[in-house]
Amino acid sequence: MRNEIRKKYLIAAGVLAFAILMSLFLGLDFKNASLLIGELRFPRLLLGVAVGAALSLAGLVLQTVLSNPLAEPYTLGIASGAALGAAIGVSLKASAVIFGMNPGAIAGAALSIGLLLRVGGGGSGQESMILLGVMLSLVSASMLAIWMSLADPLGVQSINFWLLGDLSRVTTGPAAFLLVVVLLVGAAFLMFSRHLDAFLFGGEMVESFGVSLPRTRKITILLVSLLVGLSVSLAGMIGFVGLIVPHLVRRWLGLQRHFHLIPFSLIWGAAILVISDSLARAIGSPHELPVGAVTSLVGAPVFILLFLRGRRGQFS
Repeated sequence: MRNEIRKKYLIAAGVLAFAILMSLFLGLDFKNASLLIGELRFPRLLLGVAVGAALSLAGLVLQTVLSNPLAEPYTLGIASGAALGAAIGVSLKASAVIFGMNPGAIAGAALSIGLLLRVGGGGSGQESMILLGVMLSLVSASMLAIWMSLADPLGVQSINFWLLGDLSRVTTGPAAFLLVVVLLVGAAFLMFSRHLDAFLFGGEMVESFGVSLPRTRKITILLVSLLVGLSVSLAGMIGFVGLIVPHLVRRWLGLQRHFHLIPFSLIWGAAILVISDSLARAIGSPHELPVGAVTSLVGAPVFILLFLRGRRGQFS
């Protein structure tokens, strides 16, 4: 079993290495290679790795703690809430002083999760939770459109950054900071991976494992809000990465232990988003497609398939 896991770690690392090379060198003009890589492509790559890992980790943990296989920041409206909070923060000139991070995005993500748990009954009811998330997304997106249009004369254009996702508007410092945060949060979840494993037996069984359900959910809300808020403030809303990657990892590993699910989700999330961003640049050349559009084109059909399978009771 250990040899099998090691082989899969090597495969995942190989895919990530391929994604990195693809991001740095695909369609590169070698006359200005050092300038393009250093000032444009490397910061973009770093952000793609950080955001992909962050969204995948957030999706994995949300699916576990909420006992909902369709949970992820985008489908639950958490990303929309973070985008709205970020837009309000920018308009009020309340951007954080550390690397330009936006505290409004973190507050918006936390508020959205709080509403989900409050109104949705702590995660019970797969369909009701998703419907509530869709409503939150619609309300947040509508308020975001109104706010950006009123606050910015070019609001219709600038809102595309928040609604469709974009990895091009960042420098190395913020991207590196986000990556450090993601690794620290991932390490924290890894330390308490057995607590997350306890949720697999149902909410009623969690307490019998010595795990405080309210406390664990509060900590999860804070950490997930941090991941989603920082990701959205730097890259806008990028959908379905947090949905697809955890399911892919679970099926590929054939395991439910979070001690392995967490690192594999981080690696595969980073690789998939970086590859998606490279494809977005290549497909639309000389123009550029938003990376969120690419992930949504793949993720939306997967979401529908998972939803239909869930209604038929076919989730493994």
